[in-house]
Amino acid sequence: MIYITGDCHGRFGRFMSGGFSCCPDLTENDTVIVCGDLGLLWAKGESFEQDCEFFAKQSFTLLWVQGNHENYNMIDEYPVEKWHGGKVRHIVRDKVILLERGQVFDIEGKRYFTFGGAQSHDISGGVLDKDDPLFEHKYNLAMGSGRPFRILNTSWWKQELPTDTEIEEARVNLESCDYKVDYVITHCASNTIQLKLEDIKRMHGRLHELYAQNILTDFFEELEGKLEYSMWYFGHYHEDMYVDTKHRLIYYDICLLYTSDAADEL
Repeated sequence: MIYITGDCHGRFGRFMSGGFSCCPDLTENDTVIVCGDLGLLWAKGESFEQDCEFFAKQSFTLLWVQGNHENYNMIDEYPVEKWHGGKVRHIVRDKVILLERGQVFDIEGKRYFTFGGAQSHDISGGVLDKDDPLFEHKYNLAMGSGRPFRILNTSWWKQELPTDTEIEEARVNLESCDYKVDYVITHCASNTIQLKLEDIKRMHGRLHELYAQNILTDFFEELEGKLEYSMWYFGHYHEDMYVDTKHRLIYYDICLLYTSDAADEL
């Protein structure tokens, strides 16, 4: 069976035995997809090694796309390989697999388009650089401001947004399948879906910020007018809801996507 869930941010309790209420015992025949911000690759050390050991012992396979809270420098240390028709990086061999940006995968008879990344919206206090001679002064000011801030290559990486080359590769791969897939897996959403999400949150009194447009949300907007798909799953916005009939925002929820015989699609 294929399951899908949202941002983990390094907290993996949902993957422990009994963590999936819809399937208490995952097996070697099960796959879990995470819509970005897995948080496994954040910093090297004992905790990272323990987390890798935890996943190595699990029976299921975990797939994920990049979020904006990932250590992209660590990710780049893993070689790119081919898997099920697209480019991946094996973080824990055959157990934790990163689905690269702009790829089309054939998994259990279904076609997936994946494109990770997003623009961080928790940096209103700025992004500080440790190489800046005034770093310590700026750090103290940021700490006192009460506004969220990040540190370059420690808690924020410029690779959170894609390059033009990655976007062009996505177009080429989608052209090869006539812009027809079953599922889209991303971290953030298109401009239109962000606006719909703002409207929903505003209606329920939960709108605390507006979502910026950027190179990635613009590209997704382009895809909305060209790509044929059954469902688009994304994370990033820390809510669980259907934005509309074809866009599922997922955070804590764990959804059964479909069975291996494709008979029970949700």
